[in-house]
Amino acid sequence: MPPPPVQDLECIHEPAVAGVRPPLAAAFRFVEPTWRNYIAYVDAEARTGNKDAERYVRIWQSLPRKEQQSHVPEQLCELSNVPAADLIAWVTRQAWVESSAKTSLVLSFMKDRVVEKTAEFAMASADNIKHAELFSRQAGLVQTPGVGGRGAGTTIYNVPVASSGAVALAGSRSESSPVNASGLKSMDQEIVDLSAIMQRQDAPTGARAEALVDEPDDDDNDAESEEDDE
Repeated sequence: MPPPPVQDLECIHEPAVAGVRPPLAAAFRFVEPTWRNYIAYVDAEARTGNKDAERYVRIWQSLPRKEQQSHVPEQLCELSNVPAADLIAWVTRQAWVESSAKTSLVLSFMKDRVVEKTAEFAMASADNIKHAELFSRQAGLVQTPGVGGRGAGTTIYNVPVASSGAVALAGSRSESSPVNASGLKSMDQEIVDLSAIMQRQDAPTGARAEALVDEPDDDDNDAESEEDDE
């Protein structure tokens, strides 16, 4: 039997320099559970017949456990005469293979559950039109656009949407007609006009509160309260 995969799963490691993460360690920060487990992907690359990766793994295995937990990848690259770019290429390639395998397994084992749940949602309410359409396509009940020689399909939305010309008043400003002919101003124009008014010397700065309609005066309420007390 070949040796088991090389892994480093302990989460007790610290950077070689306190507060500073080496460049390659920063590049491998997405590796779980700790960036030092990048060695597992290097080992996977070595098992494909990559001699440089095999030499890198042998050097890592020859280190004492304490140095395995404290080394930085740049040191092993120098010892094994491996460019840092090659090390990154090995890790990313094997990580891609692993991710693709996980995706395929999820699609294989979860497809029937997703279709079942989609059917349940489709039958739960008449409003779940999208679920019903998706289930019908999965079941082959609806011709998928672009399949069967019919060419690309055209999506038609039956929701009435007013055009920019219909939204604006006749002769007024719209998205397609930026000319402002009806007197309606855009938000930008309102801000420009307000700024010009504020910069004028004779700009009014006073303000008064509008009287509320059908609201009794507080003094009248106080007088009525005193009369009731007497």
